[in-house]
Amino acid sequence: MSRPKTTASIFEIERYATKDGPGIRTVVFFKGCNLRCAWCQNPESQRFEKEIMYYINACVKCGKCLEACPNNAIRYDETYGFISNPDRCSACGLCVDQCLYGARALMGTEYTPEGLFEIVKKDLDFYQESGGGITVSGGEPLLNPDFLVEFFTLCKSPGIHIAIETAGNVPWETFEKVMPFTDLFFFDVKHIDDEVHQFWTGVSNKNILKNLERLASTAPNIIIRTPVIPGVNDDEAVLERIFYRVNDLNITTMELLPYHRLGLSKYRGLGRAYKLASIESMELSELEKYVALGKKMGLNVIAGAI
Repeated sequence: MSRPKTTASIFEIERYATKDGPGIRTVVFFKGCNLRCAWCQNPESQRFEKEIMYYINACVKCGKCLEACPNNAIRYDETYGFISNPDRCSACGLCVDQCLYGARALMGTEYTPEGLFEIVKKDLDFYQESGGGITVSGGEPLLNPDFLVEFFTLCKSPGIHIAIETAGNVPWETFEKVMPFTDLFFFDVKHIDDEVHQFWTGVSNKNILKNLERLASTAPNIIIRTPVIPGVNDDEAVLERIFYRVNDLNITTMELLPYHRLGLSKYRGLGRAYKLASIESMELSELEKYVALGKKMGLNVIAGAI
């Protein structure tokens, strides 16, 4: 009797990416995350379940989605438009099929490791010529350790470079499983203060920082990513504490990512309120003083993603 196939839910595959590791890359975005960061730019990544994303600017209010839904899950809201109630929606996709204007999309497709590899290997020549590869992101990709091990095993056969972007809130055993395959870790450090971290992300940072400490003593290639969020960590004293912690771990490279509001329309498309809607996006130039501070402390700090 054959065992059930390992699968994972993926909501986007971005080919020819250049900002999530060296060279030309394919970035695979996994659904499911155990953090709830107030500034999350991909709220469709948070739940493991499939969801319907609604694009209000494309909608002509024809009502065909209402007629198509077998569960009466769609309602019209003055603020959000024709949104789906996640408690009623079975993500059958019938409303998506009936929408002629591209105003609805099903977020989340189940892949096997073999099926995903068939997609990423199409760009093998680009990886080899540019020194690129694949990057798994999310959501939190490390919530799918068995899938990743099978997928990475396939990727390593032709020598594909592998990078993982993680918030680090998983058991250490998960890192042990994927470490033999991983060439580069992007590790998010959002705040050092545990109470502040819990308030803005919904979880403690104790396990995250402990994992980072252990990873730093084991994996040679780590880049720290810190999103700079107004009112959360956009303070020299806060970032200095992060810089000190990173320096103590002998990690040399950091990326400071400016806050932006690109996730606002996605929250609306899911019928959810965005907590930071009143905060304007930051300019890359606003990070220069923090970059200078980090460099003064001996770190290779970069404004924006590499």
